[in-house]
Amino acid sequence: MKGLFLSSRRIGGFVAAALLGALVAGSPALAHSFLVEATPSSKDHVAATPKTIKLRFGGGVEPKYSKLTVEGADGKVLGEGSIGVPDKPRELSMDAPDLAPGKYVVRYRVLSVDGHVVEGNYEFTVDPK
Repeated sequence: MKGLFLSSRRIGGFVAAALLGALVAGSPALAHSFLVEATPSSKDHVAATPKTIKLRFGGGVEPKYSKLTVEGADGKVLGEGSIGVPDKPRELSMDAPDLAPGKYVVRYRVLSVDGHVVEGNYEFTVDPK
């Protein structure tokens, strides 16, 4: 009976370890699509209006249900869009509006392929010539 108890206990330990391992190994698949890179980047100073605003996320995003905007310092939306590329499911871009020298805010609201919505923003500056 004592041997049987130890065997059941060991099996329970193995099962618990296997479940914990599966949870840890599976966690990247559950990760939301957080921003990992942007062009222009946060706090960037550019000499001229960029042609495009491009954001890359840690996971896949659904362009059809996502939106990027560029706002002026006064909060006015100057441009918006959400262009995805099938062979780059973690990237979104938009054509940048013509921007005068000043500070701008890029806002994003994206639907991750895992079904979660991720929102955020960052600033960049167009320097005077």
